[in-house]
Amino acid sequence: MGVRSVTVSLGFVGMVALVLLFDRSGLLPFAVLAVLIHEIGHIAAIYTMGGGVRRLHLGLVGLAIDYEGRRIGYLGEIGIALAGPFANFALAYAASVWGLLVSSESLLLLAGVSMGTGIFNLLPVYQLDGGRAVYCLLALVFDSEWAFRLVCVMSCAVILGLLVFGVWLLIWSGWNFTLLAVALWLLLGYCKNRRDGVEWAGRLGSS
Repeated sequence: MGVRSVTVSLGFVGMVALVLLFDRSGLLPFAVLAVLIHEIGHIAAIYTMGGGVRRLHLGLVGLAIDYEGRRIGYLGEIGIALAGPFANFALAYAASVWGLLVSSESLLLLAGVSMGTGIFNLLPVYQLDGGRAVYCLLALVFDSEWAFRLVCVMSCAVILGLLVFGVWLLIWSGWNFTLLAVALWLLLGYCKNRRDGVEWAGRLGSS
C-alpha cells in the first residue's frame, strides 16, 4: 500500500523560503537529509507493523504522517515514534565512522546534524516523537485523558524552559537567536495542534 497523497501548506513554503533566504551556514542540505532519514524511519516502522501511509502533509510545524491499518496499540505507537530518532542516530553513527575514515568534514557535519535532529525529536513535547512516546507509555499506566494532561504539562514546561534559555542566549551572544526561534516554533506548533492532539489522544485511547 503506497502513499495516497502528499499535501503542502503555504506555511511550509514560506518557512522554507525564509530558511533559504537567511541560511548562511550551509547546513540546510544536511538538515534536509537528516529529516528525510528521520521520516523514512517512521514510515518503515509503520509498514513493518502492518500499517499503511494514507497522507503526508508538509505544514508549518513539520511533516505529519497520517497512517492506517490494523490496531497497533500503545507499544506499537511507541515503536513508530522512536523509529525516527533511531534512524537519525544510525545515520549519525554511520556518517561519523565513514567521515573519520576518509577525513571528511562534510560527513562529520552530517553526523552532528543528524544526532541533533534525533535528540531534538525526543523532547517530551507532544507534537514531537518524544511526546508521543511518553504519552503512550503513560497511557499504559493511567487512562488516556490523564496521560494527555501530563504530556501537556511537560510540553509547556519544556517550551517555557527553551524560551527562557533562548532569550538568555540571545542577550548573552547579542546575535544567536536559534534556540529562541526553535522555542517559538514549538510554541506555535503546540498552540496550532493542541486540538489535533486532543483528537489524536482520544483516537489512541480507543484503540
